[in-house]
Amino acid sequence: MSQGQNKNKGSQALLALGAAALAIPGIVSKAEAAAPATESSLDYKFSAYREADLDRNNVVNGSTTSRYEIDSHLFRYVSPVGENQELNIDFAYETMSGASPWIVMPQVNTGRPVQLMSGASIKEERKDIQASLKHFHDKQTVITAVAGFSDENDYQAFNVGAAVDYEQFEKQRTFSAGFGISDDHMEPTDGRTMIDRVDTADKSSVNMFVGISQIINARTVVQGSLSLAFHDGFLSDPYKKFWVVNQSNALMDSRPDKREPIILEGRLRHYVPAAKAALHLDYRYYDDDWDVVSHTFDASWYQNLPNDWQLTPSFRYYSQTQAYFYAPYYIDARSDGYGSSDYRLSPYGAISFRLKLSKDWGKLSTNLEWESYKASADYSLKEVELESPALVEFDILTLGLHWEL
Repeated sequence: MSQGQNKNKGSQALLALGAAALAIPGIVSKAEAAAPATESSLDYKFSAYREADLDRNNVVNGSTTSRYEIDSHLFRYVSPVGENQELNIDFAYETMSGASPWIVMPQVNTGRPVQLMSGASIKEERKDIQASLKHFHDKQTVITAVAGFSDENDYQAFNVGAAVDYEQFEKQRTFSAGFGISDDHMEPTDGRTMIDRVDTADKSSVNMFVGISQIINARTVVQGSLSLAFHDGFLSDPYKKFWVVNQSNALMDSRPDKREPIILEGRLRHYVPAAKAALHLDYRYYDDDWDVVSHTFDASWYQNLPNDWQLTPSFRYYSQTQAYFYAPYYIDARSDGYGSSDYRLSPYGAISFRLKLSKDWGKLSTNLEWESYKASADYSLKEVELESPALVEFDILTLGLHWEL
């Protein structure tokens, strides 16, 4: 796994299932409709992700300020299989380069936390394939099975999952449930040459969800879901360290070997005929036994325009508390041995603006999307005593194409 890229690959199958299970009939895209595809289709999406350089005042003297650049290509093929089944195949290819946060240290004289970045530029690629088969058992029940594999030079992950959707009251209400299981294996690229770095490690995850979707009227749909996850194994980041002042030493990132998140989500979809537009409102609550609690609010306005154009501005707000064992740096080592200065476990808030332009050309549809994201302690719902010097600011530009074959 790349430094700073602590991906939770094990949940990918569940996320894919959840997105399909909570789809809204009549409002969702063709690929999410609650009926088998009648024709094959092909999608391609290219995304260019760029992290902004760190502020020179937030890094150790002499450390680089540059961060990650990621280019990703996603291909999706959807095809009917017989009369009652649908096959989906997703393939993703990513290339990553740049430097990542390594150790946070106290600045001499001030004690302000400053970031030391990884010394060398990291270059790596990732390949991921996911396949799902939907079986439309009858007019009310859809059963989905999914399996996938992800590979990097130092990380491999395999996952499987299944979900079922059941419609009742003339498709006015849909109940959904599913699970996902993953098995991940890690071999840090320089693990055998670093004395204090792990050679190999493993992690397993089990994810479960239940959901309900209710059509209120011809214009409004509401959804709700509950997800549980159980992660077990090596959950630390082998490429990060934390600083202990009284030892004048950096120790390896060390986290509990179990993590159990619970996630509650609510969604509202409302069509506004006068504006020929739809309002999407989402809320997500996250809580785990590491004391990380987060809130996510997302609002999007899907504005239909003449000649099959659509413009979608969106805004997202996020805030989280810190893990109980997190600190920018430590005066003394914790008695339990845990420690992490990973900014992703720190308290912070973030805002994100997105703008998407889509056009339907018949059998071909296109879209172009831009997103700008910034994290800051100032955006947190709760006051933050010391802001992590490594919080991210990034932009993503995405081009998407969809062909009906």
